[in-house]
Order: sequence, then structure tokens, then C-alpha cells
Amino acid sequence: MGLIEDRLGEAADTAFSQPIPKSIGARVRFLLKQEKGLSRAEAARAVAEKIGKSQRTVERYRDDQIKTAKPETAAVIEAEVKKLWQPLVKARKLQSAITSTGIKVDVRGKFGFKSPKGTTNDPRYRRLSRRLDADVARALYDAKQAGADEDELAQIVADGLRDDYFTDGGTRAQSLQQVALTDIDHIRFSLG
Repeated sequence: MGLIEDRLGEAADTAFSQPIPKSIGARVRFLLKQEKGLSRAEAARAVAEKIGKSQRTVERYRDDQIKTAKPETAAVIEAEVKKLWQPLVKARKLQSAITSTGIKVDVRGKFGFKSPKGTTNDPRYRRLSRRLDADVARALYDAKQAGADEDELAQIVADGLRDDYFTDGGTRAQSLQQVALTDIDHIRFSLG
């Protein structure tokens, strides 16, 4: 996976309205509740398998007998909780982003420009934080779903920034034809 694809997934996965539980015990109890239809012991075994620990360790986390976990284990537990936390809220926010509200992007990379007379200036690093419209959000998630590579996703972001920032919706720099975005060293997306 590329950086843009990872960050798009992260934006969708973290679009909840309430923060995930803070303690290891609360997180494990949440994971156990997700194992519907299983006995208490079966649920503990299922969660133990997901996080790579023994059933007894999961039970000790659940009962707050162990209050901290090794960083690797804590990260696995957090990732499992984030996958399952507020799925309806995440789906609603993603749907809203691709139909009406758009997606916010914070990016630092090298931007270059082309106009009918050639390149207007040498590519240079810029950091931009902008809200891209719903059409751009939809194009990004559709391209991600279709398996687009990093360069294709970067071009969709660049085209969105061209329309929103560089040409200000067509009110300036009207001869600007293309914006290229390369050498991305930071990018974050957020929904809603």
C-alpha cells in the first residue's frame, strides 16, 4: 500500500463520533462484546487468537488484573477496536464525504504547474490544508477501491487542489492546466 491509500483508509477508519475506550481492559471488553453468539470462554479464545495472546491473558485484561500491555500488544488491540468501533457512524461520515461535505486534506509535497505557455515555475515544496469537494472525495475512494496506484491518487489530489486552491474555483490563474504533486512527505485526510 502507498502513503495516500493508507491515509485514505485511516480517515475512514477513524471517523467516529466518540473516542475509542482508553484502557486496555475497556478495549478488551469491547472486543469480547463483538463476539456475539459465543460463550464467555469461546469469546475470550476468539479475541486471544486475534491479538496473539492466551485466553487467560485476555481474561486478565478483561478483569483489569493486567492494566498495561506491551506496546506491540497494545497497538494490536487498538487496531482491532478501531476496525469495529462505530461502524454505522464511520459509514455515514464516509457517505457524507463522497456526496456532500467533501474531504479535508493536509499535504506537504512538491507542486509543479503547467499552463499553455509551458511550466510556470519549477516544482517546489508547499504545505496546504484545504477541504476538497465531494466529487474529489468520491474520485479518491473510487480510485482506491479500483486499485489505483500512488501516482494516480496523487494526481486526483493535485487536480482537486488545482480547482480549489490554485485557481480558486476559476476566479484566478485561469490558464493553469495541470498541477503535479510529487515527493509527498506528509499527507492526512479527515472526513466530516
